[in-house]
Amino acid sequence: MAWVTWQQHRTQFVVALALLVALGLAALGTHVPISEAFRRDALPDCLPPSARAGCDLVLERFQEDFGGWATAVRGLVVLPALAGLFVGAPLLARELEHGTYRVAWTQAITRRRWLLSKTALLALATVLAGGLASALVMWWRQPFDALQGRMAPGGFDVEGLVVPAYAVFALTLGVLAGLLLRRTVAAMTATLVVFAATRLVVATVLRPDFIAPRHQTVLPTVLPTAAGRPPGAWVLSDTLVDAAGRQVSAAREDLAILHAHQASIDPQTYVVTLGWKRLISYQPANRFWTFQILEGGLFFALSAAIVVLTLWLIRRTPT
Repeated sequence: MAWVTWQQHRTQFVVALALLVALGLAALGTHVPISEAFRRDALPDCLPPSARAGCDLVLERFQEDFGGWATAVRGLVVLPALAGLFVGAPLLARELEHGTYRVAWTQAITRRRWLLSKTALLALATVLAGGLASALVMWWRQPFDALQGRMAPGGFDVEGLVVPAYAVFALTLGVLAGLLLRRTVAAMTATLVVFAATRLVVATVLRPDFIAPRHQTVLPTVLPTAAGRPPGAWVLSDTLVDAAGRQVSAAREDLAILHAHQASIDPQTYVVTLGWKRLISYQPANRFWTFQILEGGLFFALSAAIVVLTLWLIRRTPT
């Protein structure tokens, strides 16, 4: 089966290898100026708890120079879906659509073993490719992770164990969609929709509560700021509340600032005298690998369940 799998999917293997090589070259070429700026400006000295003079300007310049590159890297979150679109979805849909299953499933090997063998080989290749892509991104993002942390979705979704887990999930999802819909384009569309919806639900509903978030109360500020936020944490909410614990609306905050200016009082001092405070809910930076294991395990478990379901359903498909 390994030889057959290679013959049928060598184009996808070559394309995946080309993408990894391109990603590696791009990472190498862009990482050098970022690392040089990181060391030249001594940005580690601007990390809490130290805060040398001029850090605001240095950090702002670093963000202006390289922030766009970090934003572009977030686009790699779509890479795992390609395994489902161009490898998983055509696996069965193409056989059923063209009628070649009549030959493939009437040989000495059973259809279930045929499917399990091909899926296992493709999943192994997918894990290796996803792991390598994740390692490249983690190496490239080191300066950004040091400054911003990697618990927030911008870093979490493209690093660590979840990348190969997403890719295997997309692969198995595509195989199931191909079996159910029996048309390659329809299977690709369904795979993309279900994959995106599942990722969205996990990231916005499940992930924030994998472990109960921590809470912190800090003095309020009158301007949006990261002051008081734990370094590298994923901030789930940052709410300004009054002395009674009620959330302060933007209009009410603007009115308080206006009153402070009219009374020639520092606005921040004024809101502190009112008893206002900020309530921060967050997931700390040291939970990164715990969350990676939890979410990666969830998607690998979903992938295994999809494979079992596909193996059961393929017995009902006529030869």
